[in-house]
Amino acid sequence: MNGWRLLVGALIAYGSLYPFQFVWPDSPSGALAALLHDSRLWSSRGDVAGNLLLFVPWGALQATAPAHSRWHWPSFASGIALALVLQVLQIGLPSRDAALSDVFWNSIGILVGQFVLHPFVRKLVAGRGASSQFDPALLLPLLWLGLMALPLLPSLDWQALKSHLRVFLGPSAVGFPDLLLAYAGVLVVGSALASRFPPARTLLLLGLTIALAAAAKLLTVHNALYRAELLSWCLAWASAVFLIQFRPQWLNALAFGAMLLGMTLSALAPFDFTGSPGAFNLLPFVGYLRGDMLGNLRELAQTAWVAVAILWLGARIGGNVRGIGGFLVVWVLLLEFAQMWIVGRSADITPALTTLIVSLLMRDARLGAAQAIAQPGTAPVRSEEVPNDRLAEVPKTSQPLSWRSPLGLAGLAGWILAVIALSWLVRQPGVPYNVRELFLGDGNPLAIAVFTLALLWIGAGSWLAVKIAAGARHPWLQLPVLLVANGIVSLLLLLASVTGESIMDIAGSTNLHWMVVNKLSWGAWWAGVFREHISPGFVAPIERVVRYLALYLPPSAFLAVALLAAKPESSAGRRLDALKAGLVLLPLLWLCKAIAFDWSSTDNLNELIAPNGAFGLGGGAYLYLLLGIAAVNMAALGQAASPRALAVAALLTVLCLPVSWFLLTKGLSPAVEKYGMFYSGVQFLLGPDRKEALPEFVLQLRWMALYLGLQLVGAAGIRLARSVFWRGQATLTPLPQGSRQAPTRWSLFLSPGKGNPIR
Repeated sequence: MNGWRLLVGALIAYGSLYPFQFVWPDSPSGALAALLHDSRLWSSRGDVAGNLLLFVPWGALQATAPAHSRWHWPSFASGIALALVLQVLQIGLPSRDAALSDVFWNSIGILVGQFVLHPFVRKLVAGRGASSQFDPALLLPLLWLGLMALPLLPSLDWQALKSHLRVFLGPSAVGFPDLLLAYAGVLVVGSALASRFPPARTLLLLGLTIALAAAAKLLTVHNALYRAELLSWCLAWASAVFLIQFRPQWLNALAFGAMLLGMTLSALAPFDFTGSPGAFNLLPFVGYLRGDMLGNLRELAQTAWVAVAILWLGARIGGNVRGIGGFLVVWVLLLEFAQMWIVGRSADITPALTTLIVSLLMRDARLGAAQAIAQPGTAPVRSEEVPNDRLAEVPKTSQPLSWRSPLGLAGLAGWILAVIALSWLVRQPGVPYNVRELFLGDGNPLAIAVFTLALLWIGAGSWLAVKIAAGARHPWLQLPVLLVANGIVSLLLLLASVTGESIMDIAGSTNLHWMVVNKLSWGAWWAGVFREHISPGFVAPIERVVRYLALYLPPSAFLAVALLAAKPESSAGRRLDALKAGLVLLPLLWLCKAIAFDWSSTDNLNELIAPNGAFGLGGGAYLYLLLGIAAVNMAALGQAASPRALAVAALLTVLCLPVSWFLLTKGLSPAVEKYGMFYSGVQFLLGPDRKEALPEFVLQLRWMALYLGLQLVGAAGIRLARSVFWRGQATLTPLPQGSRQAPTRWSLFLSPGKGNPIR
């Protein structure tokens, strides 16, 4: 414990003496006498709470107390001495108010740590080499329930309950990042329960935990439960039901990814970037002692909960706790740094410091055995020690790409250069106005970096959907679902990089509630239901997602079919698989066409499409053909497995350039009238603005650059997805009995080893 207390003492001194700008008074003895004669015990609520909480870790990390006693007087005395020395030093800090009452509240904090928290810390941190066990099936659900029940003040007042119910039935005030965190939280609880109990009992206990959390939110003061939040919990429960029954090994991975993505989106919300950075608060926990104290407490507890969940889930999927903890601390620090450019957010060192403390605590903790999710009828597995001189080579179906390899480093450097080049390009004169106004923060490099990830996801998402569906029991039923999930990830990336106005200009505005209520588009009965029970705020985010998916799914579906038809393996039935996928996705494509064009809320897209094209075909037919050849081209480039195949794919790309230009010009309208101006669809897509018409040769060059850029980025996404998938599969492949896997360069993050006692 001595090392831990030295660290806590250093942090206490840092927080008490910051900013270290000492200016001693003319009469230090007089200032000291005033300090010792100050008899005040109460200054302000925030000051008292801060002084009390500041020394709680000091008491919690005390040395082992005598048997049958939690009192350890040397820890208490040394804490009082430290507090008194810090108050004396604060005399020389004009920004601080030294007071003897602070020492009193510091002592109360020490006692709280000794008598309340020390028993739990003694179980969690028992020193290196100890094997302290704490069951995650109990700990994680209790932590989540405690977070939901904050501030832990129950109330059975009927008026308060009715007020909570009105909030529950009213418009939802929860954003998508918070809903994703709510979804991930239930998955974490389900994963913890599944590590101990069989599937049936796990699902029952998970449902009971959700019910207790809902009751806690309704029966505690200063708390609220929203319908969207409860729906997220129920969706997570349904996901757990499906995964535990059919894909139990995916539960931990889904919870890990959802929690990490939810944390990231929550830190970047509301995605309103500015060009000038704000301040970064380097004084830990000070910002949490101002303003809404309860809100600050919830945010701090949420940060700690997310860190605990991600570290435990990372260990469950085979990761090293120290490596994941280091990554998590750096990632949280980067997100806080990014908040300097986000309107309405304040960058602070506290979340990164909280994550660091949780990581250090989790480093030496054993949270139970990492057994596979319990399955009925499974025999116990006997574990044997593996000799150190025997290595098992995991068979590789593809050579995974390491980011440290020359090709990986070149790809990373290319991505950074692309972000820099695109950041420079959007600020140049002559760039189309719809490109200049596309990105958040007037072309903020961070937004452009996320946008490049969205472009890479075009190829990566479709390839992963096809690959995952291929290993499913009913691949033709799961492929559409996976493509929908692919589209949702794409939308999340765009929301973090592109302005909402740009998305609505393409996908259309959210007017479903207005149409149903005022135009009776769904009939009188539905109009009454929407008017009385469904608010516009509840419908709008769902409609926005559906309208975006209606535009994203057709190219994603075309690419999925092309990936099946052009896969490099010599499979006699690959064309039959592609035909089956096309037939399965055909109803989905029809629905997308109806939502995006027939039932659109804007004419921005409809007016650009030629009503009657060549050979008696409408412009939409030519655009679908364009999607088809572009998808085949991208699939061939992304899956080329040999130099000869890559040369053939490059030749195909060259041949597709004139064909794609022909299909584009026939698919888009030659004359569009809007705001008293006439222009072609190609001019609108590739020109700088509606007023300046470019020569056809220039338009062709711009289309060639755009087409080649999309092909290269999509193919890079496919290759990146293949590399990550095969590397993850090679890492997680069960080894033969009596052997061990050779260490890899990624073993710091993906394989448990020494110093990773979480099992």
